[in-house]
Amino acid sequence: MGSHQNNAQTDQNLLFRLIVSGQISLTSLVEALAVAEHRNFRKAGETLQISQSSISNRIATLEGIIGFRLFERRNGVHVTYEGQQFLSVINEAVRLMVGVQSSSAGGFLRNILDRFVKYSPYVRLVSGEFAPDLLISGLRQREIDIAFTPDVPPPRTLAHDILCVMPLWTETMMAALSEHDPVAMQDTVTWNDLADHTFLVRREGMGSWLMAQALPYLEQHGAPPRIEHMIVGRDTLLADVVRRQAVALTSAATTSLSVPGVRLLPLAGDPIALTFHALWSRQNHNPALQTLLKLVRTVKPPNVSDAT
Repeated sequence: MGSHQNNAQTDQNLLFRLIVSGQISLTSLVEALAVAEHRNFRKAGETLQISQSSISNRIATLEGIIGFRLFERRNGVHVTYEGQQFLSVINEAVRLMVGVQSSSAGGFLRNILDRFVKYSPYVRLVSGEFAPDLLISGLRQREIDIAFTPDVPPPRTLAHDILCVMPLWTETMMAALSEHDPVAMQDTVTWNDLADHTFLVRREGMGSWLMAQALPYLEQHGAPPRIEHMIVGRDTLLADVVRRQAVALTSAATTSLSVPGVRLLPLAGDPIALTFHALWSRQNHNPALQTLLKLVRTVKPPNVSDAT
């Protein structure tokens, strides 16, 4: 990887290529991080349940590939200056940042993420919900590796963008209501049933996008609805739905959550189907992302088109 004079982005891209080509294993990177944390090969081996000799041999091989020593082994174990720079790059190689716009407590998204954790135990999976503008900018700047969202840029924009998109699965829009709301006594609800309710919308996640999809249907049944935007988590939003007998729009995956007092009902008459896509930057060479994409392609539902 040269010397510490290389900039961090060049080092990262080179490291990713070495991992993808098979010259460097993620296992050796995780072991290097463990040795740096414990300042001891034996303790690192005990933590990872790997023999000290195996760790020592793999790190020696890693040092031969990158061209410098990560650790000084005299009078204990000490991280070299070059090693400190390299370890900061490693942290990105063993991390995958996922932007989610649907509940990952169940459904296709949970299946994908659970499989990834099983097959890539050395990768630190981090997930979060982001406002739509932050989600797209995060993908372009590679602060977010991949997003799963129904809200994607239009095809004309994608044709000249660095972003790739792959349609994956479909969920129906659902209405979250208080179980004490008279409307919630039904098996389904209509847009007319919801027209006089206050709609609670989270600023993070896909709440604003769902509301935008619903507005044309609601406006057919009277005046524009009352909408309140909130900076809260999903659980708090649903708790407010119960307290205020309001309504929140969500997707079918939310049925995997259990929130006291909330009923999730499908919309009758004019249901809205939400097609979720994987979205990532073609300039992102994170090997963990490539592993996840390979996994996604093996389990994607039938009858969806190829990535663009």
